[in-house]
Amino acid sequence: MWRSVLIALALCGCRNDWRTDMWFQPSHRAQSMPRAPVEGTIALGAKPPLVDIDDSDELKNPRAADDDSIRHGRWLFGERCACCHGPTGKGGGPVSKFFPPAPDLTYVTIRQRSDGHLYGTVTLGGRAMPSQAEGLAERDRWDLVNFIRVLQKGAP
Repeated sequence: MWRSVLIALALCGCRNDWRTDMWFQPSHRAQSMPRAPVEGTIALGAKPPLVDIDDSDELKNPRAADDDSIRHGRWLFGERCACCHGPTGKGGGPVSKFFPPAPDLTYVTIRQRSDGHLYGTVTLGGRAMPSQAEGLAERDRWDLVNFIRVLQKGAP
């Protein structure tokens, strides 16, 4: 009898951290960040991170400005950019009533910027422009650059 009492007391003092089934695993919230990479490692196929727009000036556009790229860029521009920059890229979109007006993308100084600089602006954002990197693949951002160049060619 004493033996069964001792065993029962010993089992009551055990914790459940030895269990390995899914029910008792640690959970992570959807908003939590993934673990940081191990120091000194580089992910396979990774490119240097784009941290500053000035670092993007030297980037070359890997996407040809063909019909598919421009069509896709036009669609993305309508979905993501026209609300601030307007449908023709000259500013005056409906959001401009509530925020600082977006610049005219056909303006001479913006035309003189490199494709890489435009890509960096789309990726990192501008003064009042939020970053568009989330939800847009690298290819999508280059398609936007190609479409912006088409808008600039049509402007006087």
